[in-house]
Amino acid sequence: MKKLGSLALVLVMAVSMAACSDAKKVEKTTNDTSNGAVVSREAEQATGSEAAGQSDPSQGEGTGSVEVTMDTKDNFVFKYEGVDITLGSEPTATLSALEKTGTPKKLDVPSCAHDGTDHVYTFSNIVLTVYQATGSETGYISDVRLTSDLVATPEGLEIGMSAEDARTKYGDPDESTDKTWTYKRGTSELMLTLNSDKIVSIEYMIP
Repeated sequence: MKKLGSLALVLVMAVSMAACSDAKKVEKTTNDTSNGAVVSREAEQATGSEAAGQSDPSQGEGTGSVEVTMDTKDNFVFKYEGVDITLGSEPTATLSALEKTGTPKKLDVPSCAHDGTDHVYTFSNIVLTVYQATGSETGYISDVRLTSDLVATPEGLEIGMSAEDARTKYGDPDESTDKTWTYKRGTSELMLTLNSDKIVSIEYMIP
């Protein structure tokens, strides 16, 4: 069933907190500009080092524009209401197309895992997050989470299906625990959260 708006926002904040304890650096960058310029967290880290000793950007000192292109050609692509959402891609065109399907609730929160801001867009059945590093003029799609069993992955996986269903559609996970299965493509990941044998969460992310 569809999630209520308020519940979706609570879930957004819960996911944001969870990201703080399991953040990783994106190491892979490329000069391929076919997918639009986005900011890698590796570049962000370098910018932070160069800015050491300067005053806090929030007090009026900017860190300068940092633009690095992420390789997205092998990344997961989720389709929502006919719109392709490529993990790691520059978000402007995607958000413009998605907003034609319905006006999302938007929440801007400081990224607790990295230096920058998470722009969180809550639609009827998904939550999409755009990460924007401090000092950058753009960002990239860093997370897409399914919030309803009314939507499925392009391979046909839905919340409520079994772990064996996931294995049939995706094969063995690249990483797994009793609670999570993770599949990796390019610089992106698909993480399934399990409760016993049932899938209770489906989330795409740039780790």
